Amino acid sequence: MCDGGDANRERDSKLRRIRFVKKILRRLPRKASLHRYPILNKFADAARKRSYLWSFRVSEVVPAFYLGWIITLMPIPSFIQIIIAFFVAMVCRANAVILMFLQLLSNVATCLFLWFVTHKVGAFVVNLLGSENLRVMPPGAAANTSHPSERALRIVATMILGAIVLGSILGAISSEIYKYFARKYASDCSNRPKE
Repeated sequence: MCDGGDANRERDSKLRRIRFVKKILRRLPRKASLHRYPILNKFADAARKRSYLWSFRVSEVVPAFYLGWIITLMPIPSFIQIIIAFFVAMVCRANAVILMFLQLLSNVATCLFLWFVTHKVGAFVVNLLGSENLRVMPPGAAANTSHPSERALRIVATMILGAIVLGSILGAISSEIYKYFARKYASDCSNRPKE
């Protein structure tokens, strides 16, 4: 009697998780809804033929996490990031849904904070490596002596470097978490008794 209750609770829990994931993914482009998106609809037929864009196997998800985090943290407006993410997924054989989902983290409310953090990480790496070519502020130079366009270029370069470094770290963490749950799910399925 108790086994039946446990099975029902497990099934209900699984259905709740599936509904939650579907709710999150509803707003993202999917294989069936690509035609609704203004720029992506031009490439809908080509995308539908590429099954790896929609696959949640580890071999497609891991590069999606790495590339997705890096693109998310880049100093690019968020509406352009989604388009870039879609094409990067096609070229790099990565999961397009995860790549585009990560771009939603960079929006009007969060982009300034993310850009600030990536700039700080990039500046830390540049100063750590001691690169005189990318140094944010050369030693002994006053802030107003540097040409504004040169300073802007240095800031953007440190933001890009910070996005690559921080995106790689977050991609590694996300990938390991996904691999853990993929292994756990696979072992749960293999240990489940056959009906």
